[in-house]
Amino acid sequence: MSTTTELGPLVRRWGLPVKQLPSATASPDELKAFFASILKEALPFIDSAAPKTSPDAKKLWKSKGAKSSSDSDAKVDVLERRISAKELQAIASKHGIKADTDEETWATRLSVHEDAAKKGTASWDEFEHSFRLEHAKTEMAFTPNVIAANEAQRWDCAGIELEEGGQLWDRFQFVVEEMRHKIGRPFLKDRTFPVLQVSCAVKEGTGAPEFVVVSIPVPDFGTSDKASLSKEKGAQTAFYVSIERIRKLENGKIEWLLGTASDAAGILPLWIQDIALLDIVWKDVPMFLSWIAKERGKSDGKATTAADPDAKKETEQQPQVTTGVATDTTQAVTGPDAHGTVPEAAADGEPSKAAEEPRVETAAEATDGNAKA
Repeated sequence: MSTTTELGPLVRRWGLPVKQLPSATASPDELKAFFASILKEALPFIDSAAPKTSPDAKKLWKSKGAKSSSDSDAKVDVLERRISAKELQAIASKHGIKADTDEETWATRLSVHEDAAKKGTASWDEFEHSFRLEHAKTEMAFTPNVIAANEAQRWDCAGIELEEGGQLWDRFQFVVEEMRHKIGRPFLKDRTFPVLQVSCAVKEGTGAPEFVVVSIPVPDFGTSDKASLSKEKGAQTAFYVSIERIRKLENGKIEWLLGTASDAAGILPLWIQDIALLDIVWKDVPMFLSWIAKERGKSDGKATTAADPDAKKETEQQPQVTTGVATDTTQAVTGPDAHGTVPEAAADGEPSKAAEEPRVETAAEATDGNAKA
């Protein structure tokens, strides 16, 4: 059982309104304070699923079994944690938030991989480049149901460092991403997920290699003049919050941990969505490893995403761009991330057979890698 004392108002499925985002001209100190607030919530929450120091913390999570795939040498553990409506109501009341306080179910996956650029696993450089530097581009590449992405806004985070969770963090990136998923055409409308995304890494030389990526919904982003996908006619906005942590362990292996809670914002009850999400969250792992193996094969044994230090530095400084198909005639540009979705409302607003009787295959199609990851 979780406690309200350890939970905060920011890293929640209800998200943050546009008016609470830092201004485009926010100072480094303003951004630093904003990032610190997010990390203060995100780091202990995700650590409780795979504790670095206190094994008892994992008792907050319920095991949902382990999954395996021929595309991954590592098994994938699936965990669940439920934040009750009562706890969420207390948080909302304390912080003056008017939001839906239905129970928040987090589906989490945990896997440990050999640090090697070979079939069934991936190297640290491949993980870092794919998920810290080019999160959205990577998801677009290995997840068929992510059909468009737009990096709507990016802040200058140069020089920002902060200490949180006993570690010194730097190399911050802060963007607002719009990601679109198809979840069951022609019966179900595509879903658009606008999220603010903060990523950072443990400062080199101060600790073992580690980075985190936190994504938080911006449900009213369609009202922003910087929006694109979110304000298109007929766009159906949905929600996902996620925390992703990738780190090197003492034994040299790589731990990949991701937790997410989502709501496709249609007629399908959340409890049905939560069941589907728990069934698909693990599938990002073999999907990514299968994709990276093919990319590696295209470039004479070195994955195209495993950039050299100079290329990595350039990627951190420049917005990442990729192209996806939003409709038959529309293309969109990307930057970083997206997360899990499940079948929802019919395109015409009425329940469809597909929505009433979701298949596991349909649910699986609805993931954004990190269910989303």
